[in-house]
Amino acid sequence: MFPAFLAAAMACMPKYANLDPIGPEQLWTPHAVEMVMVDGIEVATIDTGARAGSDEPPLLLIHGLSSYMGFWEYQIPHFAQSRRVIALDLPGYGSSSRPDAPCTPPWYADVVASVLDAKGIASADVMGHSMGGQVALTLALDHPSRVNRLVLSAPAGFERFDAGASAFMKEWWTEDRALRTSEQELRMVFTTAVFNKPDAGVERLLEERVRMSNTESFRGTSVAVARSVHGMLDHPVADRLPEIDQPTLIVFGTEDRMIPNPAFTGGRTRAIAESGQRAMPSAQLVMLPGAGHTVHHDDAAGFNTAVDQFLAPINWSSN
Repeated sequence: MFPAFLAAAMACMPKYANLDPIGPEQLWTPHAVEMVMVDGIEVATIDTGARAGSDEPPLLLIHGLSSYMGFWEYQIPHFAQSRRVIALDLPGYGSSSRPDAPCTPPWYADVVASVLDAKGIASADVMGHSMGGQVALTLALDHPSRVNRLVLSAPAGFERFDAGASAFMKEWWTEDRALRTSEQELRMVFTTAVFNKPDAGVERLLEERVRMSNTESFRGTSVAVARSVHGMLDHPVADRLPEIDQPTLIVFGTEDRMIPNPAFTGGRTRAIAESGQRAMPSAQLVMLPGAGHTVHHDDAAGFNTAVDQFLAPINWSSN
């Protein structure tokens, strides 16, 4: 009993709070970072370059709320084997600049379109996780010619929230909310809500988050998180899903603890996932057993296989 108690106590003790702070430039990424200037904003990107012999369109990756490119640890190297992969840190997050901007899904969709312009890319297959899924859906709605196919990893945007729930979440997510979160609280969130299968990569992400906490850059991220939450609520896409006719793959984990929102929606993840699938004319759904909200991490092999099958080679040159 005592060894078990001691192990549990040790697990709850801060490991990183007393280490030196780190800046955005020190965040781990699975590929070299390239800064792209769009509309006066520095956007950090990863661009693996064209794959010799491949005529597949680029695959663009958009991360979720409070995250950045390092959360695609198991996707960027895998998909770069067969195609050009581009990932970005949305402004306010990761290594991108922290502008005084609305940080809404429509604004982010415009930024993503500008990044494609800066790279000379007419259209791409687009993959988004959680908030990045809602940004990807908004991109398909507002800039339909830029999106060939959609891959949505546990996307936000399918749920509907009434006025009371929206008001509560906006009031709770103040601009300094993330600044007040302790390392112990972060560890609990990482291991019980965001990820179902923590590993060395998750521990690295947790360390980075803790060590950035007291920096000016993270204060900018805290502002972006609050504005992003408000923006997702103020710019819902659920009623517009029938307008999206691009082929779409939706992937959820069966043990997602964030969607549906347990406080305001409740019910089963599958029900939310199927509602989105039914609403879109060309959508298919894959549910991965045991995976949580960061489904592409928790079951990377299952996720990558489902995406490979969905994005099977097409002779784009003849279309």
